[in-house]
Amino acid sequence: MSTSRSRGVSAIVVNYEGGSRLLDCLASLDQENVVQAIVVDNGSQDGSAAAATAAYPHIELVAPARNLGFAGGANYGAQLARAELLLFLNPDIRLGPGTVRELAGAFDGGRVAVAGPPLHVAVSGSVERGATIDVIGSPVPVVHEAGQALYVPGCTLMTRADVFRELGGFDARFFLFVEDVDYCWRVLLRGYQVAVPAIEPVWHEGGAAAPGGYISGERLESTTLRVALRERNTLAMLLKCYSAPLAAVIAPLYALQSLATAAALVATGRRATARAVVTGLGWNVRELRTTLRLRQRVQQSRQVGDGPIVRRMYRGLWKLHLLRRFGIPTVVEGPAPVDAGR
Repeated sequence: MSTSRSRGVSAIVVNYEGGSRLLDCLASLDQENVVQAIVVDNGSQDGSAAAATAAYPHIELVAPARNLGFAGGANYGAQLARAELLLFLNPDIRLGPGTVRELAGAFDGGRVAVAGPPLHVAVSGSVERGATIDVIGSPVPVVHEAGQALYVPGCTLMTRADVFRELGGFDARFFLFVEDVDYCWRVLLRGYQVAVPAIEPVWHEGGAAAPGGYISGERLESTTLRVALRERNTLAMLLKCYSAPLAAVIAPLYALQSLATAAALVATGRRATARAVVTGLGWNVRELRTTLRLRQRVQQSRQVGDGPIVRRMYRGLWKLHLLRRFGIPTVVEGPAPVDAGR
């Protein structure tokens, strides 16, 4: 078996209007295990892609015909990857010296198929050691040493290339958000492990391409894009990944809470976001056949039951916790993501 010193890594940076952050991210990739650096540019208009190739001629820059979002862009880049390990990155990440080698070391022996570093999230000032979800899929950061991550955020996610291909990569329909949770859940169901090794935290600006979603001080702010896509994609993930008995209970409950979320948004004057949430429910209806086909693949290949997965989940309902702490979050309304994931 190869060791972390000889194990090659293909780094895949999915860029959209990354600006100078992209250059800083690429500079931090100058590490011994990185044998290939790929930038997937999703139609940036800020000159970041051209600046990256000028500063780092060795990178492989690819530009899909349309904006594929993070999920589709990551899959696009993975098709070009040659190494044994894939490292997916957002451009607002800065790796520390030796981070790539230390992450690669998590795959030496055992059944680890996904690993990610602790993240120092600049926008919130917190250190997150991976993340988990509650039983209805709301994301919960792991901030305590004793916490057990269910998933590694896609902003800095390393995975075995063979497992990524075996499982079909990220669900490209998701465009943005939840694709990392969905992938790691499928990894765990397949009998592999997800790890957050105890290494130095990696710097993550947080929300650079899609603002909001983080706790900053005593405020929680989000956007139409974040709320709508998280609501939409989470329901599809629950339908795919839970066993039939739990999916039959939790998926309808989640749909009801989405309607309740839409009602609360209307009550606070956020009608565009409410419409986008309801549109996401309609998307799930239209995509149900595809979701059930993907679900069949997941369930047929699973090696473990729901128990080990549920034990990694947050006890309680995270949205209720946030509601008690912050009240109804501020939502900055913008265009509804009507084309995302098509």
